[in-house]
Amino acid sequence: MANNPQSSALYVGALGALLLMGGCKSIGPGSIKNARQEYNDAIARTSDEQLLGNIVRMKHCESPCFMEVGEIIENRKWTARIGPNLSKFGLASNAGKHELGLTAYAEVFQNPTIRYFPVKGEDFTKRMISPIPVAVVLGLSQTGWDIRRVFSLCVERINRLDNASAASGPTPAQKPEYETFAEAIEQMAELYEQNRLVIGLSSRNDLVLRFTDSNPQSQQLKSILGVDPNSSEFHFGSNFLDASSTNLTVRTRSVMEVLFYLSHAVNVPQKDIDAGLVMKTSDENGAIFDWSRHLSGEWIAINCTEGRQRPENAFVSVFYRRKWFFIADNDLNSKSTFIFLNYLFNLQSGNPKAFVPALTVSTS
Repeated sequence: MANNPQSSALYVGALGALLLMGGCKSIGPGSIKNARQEYNDAIARTSDEQLLGNIVRMKHCESPCFMEVGEIIENRKWTARIGPNLSKFGLASNAGKHELGLTAYAEVFQNPTIRYFPVKGEDFTKRMISPIPVAVVLGLSQTGWDIRRVFSLCVERINRLDNASAASGPTPAQKPEYETFAEAIEQMAELYEQNRLVIGLSSRNDLVLRFTDSNPQSQQLKSILGVDPNSSEFHFGSNFLDASSTNLTVRTRSVMEVLFYLSHAVNVPQKDIDAGLVMKTSDENGAIFDWSRHLSGEWIAINCTEGRQRPENAFVSVFYRRKWFFIADNDLNSKSTFIFLNYLFNLQSGNPKAFVPALTVSTS
């Protein structure tokens, strides 16, 4: 059946309505869904890049800087147009049928307004340099994080055991002490996994560590910590002037010190070391201490490659000093540490009391 101008006009109207309906859908609920995911992905990615970039800066003895996304205002404009196709202008006859040449299209323009602000000031600085509360450290160990990772990164001293306290700042010239502390944490983690050791709150609301039975490994740990071998319960404290054989006096790192600690694991080319762009650490024999195999290198590997091309197998990467620094996507240990660091960074801006260990240990 042949078309006529009236039916063609109806066709134009129907096509226009469909375009408008499609456009309304794209800038309505569908637009919210798409935009939210896009911005969520972008903020997560750039936050990771910022954190890694600051770690790399600190390796090069440069000041870290943090920027936060303060506000995102999404402006989307939808336009639709229907007009004649010049190649088929007017009504053309084709085998007894009329054909109307039309061109129709729709466009969505994005014009977001994003406001950034530098994170600085007295409150932020205090949070960054204040020691992480012991309650937070112990609380993290009860939320699925490995005790080895939590204590190795967040604690720099327990009683007389030093955990590379010199590494809590710019790269030290001499290898710090850490071996005995690492042995104690390994023993503690094994006993904890065997349910022979619990950490929690006493009935007096004190943080305590309790041995559930007496065994050779427990006695060995007590000996390393320098506490009373006949006692089964030890209270955590932070006053080193009030040390006793039934106390575990703990000094924690601040978030800034954790960042410094991890920055020593950043791999850099030998030519940058020779040029004095980064500090080198020597062991007791005068040889270069390999951070990538010890201490912070046990928890994170930040690789380096020269060239303009972004590494393909990168979980997160930043371009700095004409080099790419990145964490490999298949390096699950480093990714876990990086996620933990992100969690710790965000946690410090909250209420530490909310993360006190939930386990209550009876003192009777």
